[in-house]
Amino acid sequence: MRVWMVFVLLASLVALAQSTDSVQRTYRCAGGVQVRAVYHNQFDRVGVVFNHQTYGPLYQVEAASGVKYSDGRASWWVKGSGVAEEAFLLSERTGKTLAQRCKPVR
Repeated sequence: MRVWMVFVLLASLVALAQSTDSVQRTYRCAGGVQVRAVYHNQFDRVGVVFNHQTYGPLYQVEAASGVKYSDGRASWWVKGSGVAEEAFLLSERTGKTLAQRCKPVR
């Protein structure tokens, strides 16, 4: 059942990524882990794939700095731009940072 759910979530993410209003980015994070983010509709929401798990859609929410996306269970937070861009993925359920110091692969 779990594998099926992951497949459906990934298929949904791929379908959204193929939309003309989507931008896909790959990030390399601390420890060499990789995160894939698909931003939709002028960056108002994002789907994130990390460690074979899909998070999202995460919707843009108010942030003191940078751009934060959340669904109440997970957050993807991006700060800076260009070479200074950095992001992290946080589990809001546990408060644990899942991926940190994520830099876009250019």
